[in-house]
Amino acid sequence: MHLYLDIETIPTADPIIIERVAANVTPPASMKKADTIAAWEAEKKPEAVAEAVSKTGLNGAYGHVAFIGFALDDDPVECWSWPLYHEDERALLAGFSEALSDIPFGRIPTIVGHNIANFDLRFLWQRAIVLGVRMPSWFPRDPKPWGDDVFDTMTKWAGARDYIKMDELCFALGIDGKGDIDGSMVGELFAAGEYQKIADYCIDDVEKVRQVHRRMQLAFGAAA
Repeated sequence: MHLYLDIETIPTADPIIIERVAANVTPPASMKKADTIAAWEAEKKPEAVAEAVSKTGLNGAYGHVAFIGFALDDDPVECWSWPLYHEDERALLAGFSEALSDIPFGRIPTIVGHNIANFDLRFLWQRAIVLGVRMPSWFPRDPKPWGDDVFDTMTKWAGARDYIKMDELCFALGIDGKGDIDGSMVGELFAAGEYQKIADYCIDDVEKVRQVHRRMQLAFGAAA
């Protein structure tokens, strides 16, 4: 059994966290003069703070899981999100955990995704800890990209120390690549209320990773 998975994350909107992030944005160490520092604070710091806040979408301590796309084996891809279907992020994670707990005992799936071991699964765990959500006992806690509990398409292709974008891998395998949306745009689309666009993008990513995985199965064997 395989569980194909992709998540979309967004930056924090919590004023307390934003204030904390902003406090850690300081002028370059090479700046020594008070007037130069003051000019940087007035002209450059707002942009630097905005960039730092946007990066919290990649930080499970501060950012949020907004969309979870998943499919078991040949099932249609589902995409759950708290803007569309759940009350908040905690309800989304709790609902997802409950759905995973319904998988029949003894049929623990291999979770398949792109860069899933280093990002998606760790981010889900971190948010579950922050929000007090109990994940299923079998859900990988510290997955290794080369382990048996996950199949990381990025690592299987590029190795443990290299990297390949999903779009590039799809191109190499003759699979349709991404459309006019990529992960860097999710935060902006979310702020604009374009939730369905993000959901469609997430669903498409899950479909693509399923296609990539099945191509790899031909080379690695059906047990991959």
